[in-house]
Amino acid sequence: MKKILFEILIIATLGFFTYVTAEPMNRAQVAASTIQIELGVKTNPYATPTVVTLLREDPTTQVYQVKLDHEGSGRISLLMKGPKGFLYKQTRDLHALMIISGFFTGEKSVNLIGDFADKVMIGFEYPYSATDFQNDPGTVLQFVRKTPAQIALAITWLTRQPWMKEKGLSVMGVSLGGVFMPSGLHVAQLMGIELERTVFVCTGVNLPAILRDNLKEYIHPLLLDTIVSALVAPTLLMDPKQHIPELNGSKLVIQADHDTVIPPESQAELWSLLNGSKQLVLLPGPHVNPDQTELISLIQKTVLENQN
Repeated sequence: MKKILFEILIIATLGFFTYVTAEPMNRAQVAASTIQIELGVKTNPYATPTVVTLLREDPTTQVYQVKLDHEGSGRISLLMKGPKGFLYKQTRDLHALMIISGFFTGEKSVNLIGDFADKVMIGFEYPYSATDFQNDPGTVLQFVRKTPAQIALAITWLTRQPWMKEKGLSVMGVSLGGVFMPSGLHVAQLMGIELERTVFVCTGVNLPAILRDNLKEYIHPLLLDTIVSALVAPTLLMDPKQHIPELNGSKLVIQADHDTVIPPESQAELWSLLNGSKQLVLLPGPHVNPDQTELISLIQKTVLENQN
């Protein structure tokens, strides 16, 4: 417990310093830069692939598990699904879609949205699972600290691959993933990355409400509020409210009209914070889950119909 309180104090102090020294500077840029510096991304913006495992293949498709290591941000895990031989192509002509979802594995993230025939599908895996939170509540702090940096490092590595088309990477944040995505994208922007498009699916900006709903299936009710409070306390640096207005490029927002996880006011605030080119599509259905096949089909269709 002392360790948890100490880390909260350090991060809170860092966040307070960020805010009181940010005027007249841009607070979001200072926050993103702080994330870079704290986890060593500023001095070393590249993660190194250390494990590449072919999980399965058929005559047309291959699925790989790729693990990247970074001294400051730890191990980054990605599941990658694409046309046979894609990982070693040198033609830089493929588009890709990286999905950051709730507490799903990379494979479940990919399956959550389904396949896009013209894209390599990439599922980002969080550095910690809900089970880790149960075993050691202190990991929630590391989860909040590491996730934005890991997203940025994964994006940087993907855009440098010899098969990736220049500016051919899109990133999709689904549910809780849409909350963590903005800070990771902002850090990637500071590293010179330009995306094809950013997609928000069934998400918003109310951190306590969204975290509580996403964690309730994994955390005992008596511990839920404590865990959520521990998660929210150090989130000043990655709060999506400050990073969303900074995002460049086109944005597509897809919301469900009967979403019981993301409140309407949270959806509306997300939309109002986005600057530049943006589209909003409201689909019939509940919050997206793997069993919502009809909604998933509609999301796929919407993404395809709203290509740049």
